[in-house]
Amino acid sequence: MIVLNSPARGSAFVAVLLLTTLSAGCTGNSRDETSRSAAVAEPASVESRRAAMENESQKMPPQRAPGEERETPIPQGSGEVPPQILAIFQDDLARRALVKPDAITVVSATEQQWSDGAMGCPQPGQMYTQMIVPGYRVVLQANGDRYTYHSDRRGKFIVCSNGLAFQPVKEQVKGKAPAE
Repeated sequence: MIVLNSPARGSAFVAVLLLTTLSAGCTGNSRDETSRSAAVAEPASVESRRAAMENESQKMPPQRAPGEERETPIPQGSGEVPPQILAIFQDDLARRALVKPDAITVVSATEQQWSDGAMGCPQPGQMYTQMIVPGYRVVLQANGDRYTYHSDRRGKFIVCSNGLAFQPVKEQVKGKAPAE
């Protein structure tokens, strides 16, 4: 006769359930063993990983972020200063030296890698970007005087003279006109 309310019956049922659970977990075909054997397989070689990365980069060309301005392409690594940058410098020097742009001569114009945002002319008390800034160094001459322009590739520039940086003339003229 089977008694359902017996405490021994409940313990026996729990014991059988526990044993079946443990024996099912110890079989050789568990999922853990299958994934472990796959992990022990030979790792991919450096060449195959490099080829996979190159294939991925060829599939997706670099794209601009939404809203990013398009700039006039400036040749990179050519060693030449773009004509639009030279024109900016000549315009500034014409205002600075009070001469016509025709009277300005280019002494030298080279591509430059500035070590930081000071572009080769750091000023005391100023903080600058701490990264390489690609740009240009241009020496212009007007009225027998030489002016050295330091710039980045976008056309932001300073005139560097004896370690002192001078801002573009347009920025110096702001304010009231002198009284006559």
